[in-house]
Amino acid sequence: MNLFVARLNSSTSTKDLQKLFSHYGLVTTVKVIFDHDTGRSKCYGFVEMPNNNEAHEAMKELDETLFRENIISVRESQVSNSSLPLNGFRFRNRSSTASFSGNVNNHTNIRNPFSINKTNREENSLRNFGYRGGYRSFR
Repeated sequence: MNLFVARLNSSTSTKDLQKLFSHYGLVTTVKVIFDHDTGRSKCYGFVEMPNNNEAHEAMKELDETLFRENIISVRESQVSNSSLPLNGFRFRNRSSTASFSGNVNNHTNIRNPFSINKTNREENSLRNFGYRGGYRSFR
């Protein structure tokens, strides 16, 4: 199981996370995410544990606990659509749902990333001043 660890201290290293999670079982990989431009920690990381029971126990025990002067948050990592393979994946048009040709590793509930509901469109327009030629307020 892949765990997402947030609100890390900026000086936390992969060895620190390895040591923390190894108390609950076998840890296969640990990654602390760094900014490519500055080289500084983004204060979150990922821990992979092969045994789901041990991972759930670690998640339950370590969520909202103090670690290196910060209260960390531990959650199960969510798979994003961008990490799914796109072999044989195509779109009919922007308003239709996704259609598949070929095997996409049995991922059945994939939404069309080009279809944006109104609330997301409103949020994006407020964040992005270049949306359709200028600033628009939906309020």
